[in-house]
Amino acid sequence: MMRKIYSLLFIVAAAFTGTAQVTISQWNFDADLPGAMSPTTGGGTFTTIGGVEDNLTSGVMPAGNPSTGKAYSIKTFPAAGTASGTAGFQFMVVTANYTGITVSFDPRGSNTASKWQQYQYTIDGGANWTVVGNNAGALTNAFTTTPMVTVTLPADAANKDGFGFRIVSIFDPAGTDYAPVAAASTYGPGGAWRIDNFTVTGTSLGTHQNQIAGLKLYPNPVTNGVLNVTTDNNEIKEVTVFDVLGKQVVKASTEQVVNVSNLKTGVYMVKVTEAGKTATRKLVIK
Repeated sequence: MMRKIYSLLFIVAAAFTGTAQVTISQWNFDADLPGAMSPTTGGGTFTTIGGVEDNLTSGVMPAGNPSTGKAYSIKTFPAAGTASGTAGFQFMVVTANYTGITVSFDPRGSNTASKWQQYQYTIDGGANWTVVGNNAGALTNAFTTTPMVTVTLPADAANKDGFGFRIVSIFDPAGTDYAPVAAASTYGPGGAWRIDNFTVTGTSLGTHQNQIAGLKLYPNPVTNGVLNVTTDNNEIKEVTVFDVLGKQVVKASTEQVVNVSNLKTGVYMVKVTEAGKTATRKLVIK
């Protein structure tokens, strides 16, 4: 079954000085229908993986945390004894210009669902995934306070265009099969998971730490297929352009001129690196 990729709102967060944790992206999942599930703050993509299906109650998503809203729910997990670590939720979020990345969310499982959730992250757009921990089998059939789970990511998750986070169902580490949420129940693929209030936070690198002196991108919007990237140092720059899905669409090593004639009309993010310093800018193609 084709996996479902839900809507994206891609923005470039403005850099600012200071050390407070700020929300980079957040999903509150309060829309009734799956197709309306977009980030409520920031940008990113939400994907279900491993062949799971949406779990609707009377045609809409079930109650969330708090119960006045909704949560995202899935079912049809792998059969007993198969495909551990492959099915669940996936989020892709650009962490460029942020450090100290933390993920938090509220999970819930029905009685026959797998109680073991594993956490994985990527920094290369999903080409490779690294296990960063699990929930110790603590999934329950109830929402409690929020956030219920907080995961602090390793340092290499910071300042990345290809950061992603997965929550997947795994076998009980003490055995070779899935364990149900309720001890008196038996695991079944139809057991459902819910997730609510998924949030990625970080600390801004700040303009004083991440600024490239005199950085200018022009014209912006681009109308003739040519983007000029200039700085005070006028050194060789690595310029990477990403589309609204976080996919790299242009990569160039240049002193100034970047050919963007292959880009369609729309909004993009440009990452510029010069002499060990990195900055990002929003780019519009007309």
